[in-house]
Amino acid sequence: MFQRRSRSLSEVDSGEDMCRMDELGVEGDTLRHLPNLGDSNPELESSLSSCVRRQLYFNLSVLENMEELTLAQLELSLLGDPYPFPGVATVCTLSIWSLGEPSSSRQELVALQSFQSLRGSLYFNLTHISRAWRHQHSNQGALLEIGSISIGDHQELHPACSRIAQDLHISLLVVTLNREKCKASRRKRSSFQLPLAFSRVCKRRRLHIQFKDVGWQHWVIAPQGYMANYCHGECPYPLSESLNGTNHAILQTLVHSTDPGQTPQPCCVPIKLSPISMLYYDNNENVVLRHYDDMVVDECGCR
Repeated sequence: MFQRRSRSLSEVDSGEDMCRMDELGVEGDTLRHLPNLGDSNPELESSLSSCVRRQLYFNLSVLENMEELTLAQLELSLLGDPYPFPGVATVCTLSIWSLGEPSSSRQELVALQSFQSLRGSLYFNLTHISRAWRHQHSNQGALLEIGSISIGDHQELHPACSRIAQDLHISLLVVTLNREKCKASRRKRSSFQLPLAFSRVCKRRRLHIQFKDVGWQHWVIAPQGYMANYCHGECPYPLSESLNGTNHAILQTLVHSTDPGQTPQPCCVPIKLSPISMLYYDNNENVVLRHYDDMVVDECGCR
């Protein structure tokens, strides 16, 4: 049975447009996670010793006719810790091919990437071919191939790459927009809990600090605590405008996408902070009211 995880957006007043997913940088009012239905057998098919193939198929017929597909993003993730790669000469290669009619062979290379270890998730934009799948009478899906490159004459698939291929969790995040519904009501949407895939994206998180929890209650008179917040999350490629990235951060994510083993992603850090006022005892037991800058995180970005 087809399972999905979707969120409807509440039609209540807030500071955001209910017809736009600001977190993803696209228009949309409904978000779904579609599971991969392409692997028909528990054992992966491997017609060549040098690569493992997995069939990708997502049931886009669940979308209603009035829904416009604005984003389709493939997520490939591993649960748990990344696998160690023995030696430094092994590189896994990943390629995604879109498929045509059953009588035809591969038609289009959609993505190509290499990596030495897989940490977290890999994301690929499949919006273009997903729109084509939706309007084709015969949706053949896509083909995922994972191989390996090793120094020397040994050409067989490395066990580490084979293990990653078999343990990959595959899903498609789909964002759609019903323009008629948005025209009928331009009310605002409240904040909502993002699905797991995007709870990891860089953003401001709520953090309330009680001074007694850090041992400051003996000298701080007021306030007893405050909403400090903090920044946390990934800065994935491509770096959307909503992540407030610098030009350097945009280039760093591009380099990371081609060589993740050598260049890290940019960091999620505060880019705008605001002050608070504190009433406290100084070392001479005087009561002091002081204005402390940079105490509250207001905005986060990738740097």
